[in-house]
Amino acid sequence: MNQRQMIESFKRFKRWQQSPTDYEFASDEVQHCQNCGHDFTGNYCPYCSQKAGEGQISWRSVRQSFMDIWGLGSRSLPRSIWHLFLRPGYLISDYISGKKQVSFPPVKMLFFVAVIIVFLDFYLLPSLCSGFDVFGGITEVYVGSDTVVKGHFAWTYFITALLYILPTWIMFRYAPRHTRHTLPQGFFIQVFLCVINLVLSFIILLPILMIDYMIYYYISTALLVLYYFIAYKQIFGYGIWGTLWRVLIVIVVVLVVLEGLMRLLFVVDYSQLDPNQIDAMSNRYKDASLLLVQGLVLLGIGWIINLIATRFTQNKLKQDNEPTPS
Repeated sequence: MNQRQMIESFKRFKRWQQSPTDYEFASDEVQHCQNCGHDFTGNYCPYCSQKAGEGQISWRSVRQSFMDIWGLGSRSLPRSIWHLFLRPGYLISDYISGKKQVSFPPVKMLFFVAVIIVFLDFYLLPSLCSGFDVFGGITEVYVGSDTVVKGHFAWTYFITALLYILPTWIMFRYAPRHTRHTLPQGFFIQVFLCVINLVLSFIILLPILMIDYMIYYYISTALLVLYYFIAYKQIFGYGIWGTLWRVLIVIVVVLVVLEGLMRLLFVVDYSQLDPNQIDAMSNRYKDASLLLVQGLVLLGIGWIINLIATRFTQNKLKQDNEPTPS
């Protein structure tokens, strides 16, 4: 394949990313709805919403019923995950714009992915995951460099994803696309990204985790940051640098706040501690509070920088659009 063919292939891929669905419309032929008995034209009955062409129960109906259980029917789970990895921001953008038929329901998709991960990691590979408590309580919590999250990882990932909602809303609220997007839209953005996180970390990269944890850690971190960058760029429409510095501020704020919350919420039985240990715990809570304040300060600084950059860009566009004097 020469350079010209590669460029053409990339352009076709970009067009597919932005508009992958080609809806087929039924002819003007009158259809009879088997469900409510009305006659209509189009793909779906306007009275009860049953699809045109649905007739008697057949073996196809049996197959489709079993496929629907596992999300393999309309808006299938594998298809949605495939699109989520090849065109993450465009799929998310379509969904939060109101095109809900383009994807498997995101919250249900997150649940199914979590169940699949539990099956793969805790039944097929029990020796690798011994000591993990998937849906139970946290057995160990990351606090500084002392301990590591060892349990409840499915919920931990989801709660961590929710921490991205507010920083994303603040740093991208003046974006070229989805300007002033809402917090509920931000919720679904993070649910989709959480699915990417779980699939990438616990399914795709699982063989690397079995070989070497540190290699797995660095590769998974790099790929997740890359996917977050691509998704945010496609969703909000900033350029490379405009997206990059905003995404970095969002990630840093979330990491700082998460560290503070972990230290603050880590459950300790004070009856088992001596006075010196209690003093150490008190200092840790002070550090946790300081981290939360630092996170808010960083977010405030990011908001100010974002506001200045937005106004600078708007003024530049205004000047460029002003007619030159004759």
